[in-house]
Amino acid sequence: MNDTVLAASIALLTAAIGGPFSVFVRRGLPYGNAVTGVIIGLTVSLPLLMAALAVLWEPGWWNPKAALLFAALGLMGPSLGRVFMYQSIHYLGVARSMPLIATLPLTTAVAAYGVLGERPGPYIWAGTFLIVAGCIGLTMKGKAEAVWDRRYLWVPLMSVAGFTIGNLIRKVGLEASPSPLFGVTITYCTALVSMLFFQRFLPPERRADLRWGGRWVFYGFCGLINTVTIFLRFMATRYGDLTIVVPIFGTSAVFAVAASWLLLRDVERITWPIAGGAVFIMLGGALVAWRIL
Repeated sequence: MNDTVLAASIALLTAAIGGPFSVFVRRGLPYGNAVTGVIIGLTVSLPLLMAALAVLWEPGWWNPKAALLFAALGLMGPSLGRVFMYQSIHYLGVARSMPLIATLPLTTAVAAYGVLGERPGPYIWAGTFLIVAGCIGLTMKGKAEAVWDRRYLWVPLMSVAGFTIGNLIRKVGLEASPSPLFGVTITYCTALVSMLFFQRFLPPERRADLRWGGRWVFYGFCGLINTVTIFLRFMATRYGDLTIVVPIFGTSAVFAVAASWLLLRDVERITWPIAGGAVFIMLGGALVAWRIL
């Protein structure tokens, strides 16, 4: 198995875990908002990551450049990207903000082409466009709210920029230090600190509620599962080009739709745009896989 096939396989495993996991998290809304879940998940997972890093440490993992890049990654993706995403939903609503954020695989591919010199073929580009179109279909929520302010269109674009830059930083950092464990641990450290800081700029009702209770059990467990998917994301990025792995990450939406149909029939409804989006994503994933194999 060559590195590209290995990376694609790990990316697909990441999507297969991450999609249903997002549906499980949907059940945790009574425990608190998304920011609460992120901060609790980071807090619970970080000590375990640090312990694993101490036990498994190899001197060759240390690289000052990589450490700085992973620290910056914790600031860009989990923090700025998420905060702007929540803000965009607050100002523009789901129907307008999420289709813009769903373009992440395409923006990452363009950035990897221009910055990292990756050269995906036409099948990869076509697959990426199909996956993005499918993700947009999945996020369509019918008629959008009548009143909105165009001045806030920059907010979801900043979210996409944060996640896109984060993908680039992850790739460059792993080229400097090949240890996903080292990268995830440093990323989590700065992500936790920056999330605690940036949440202050969110509306009060969207800030974290860190009072002790069932939320710590539920979101702590969710955080551990999410850490597994983040680790796999680092692994896939280490072995493959961003133009390969990021579109495959995007297929997690299909797994989420399937899990939602099975587990959330009481609160979620599969509409024609969602079904059509799932078909587009599967076709896009098939094109990417065909090119790789």
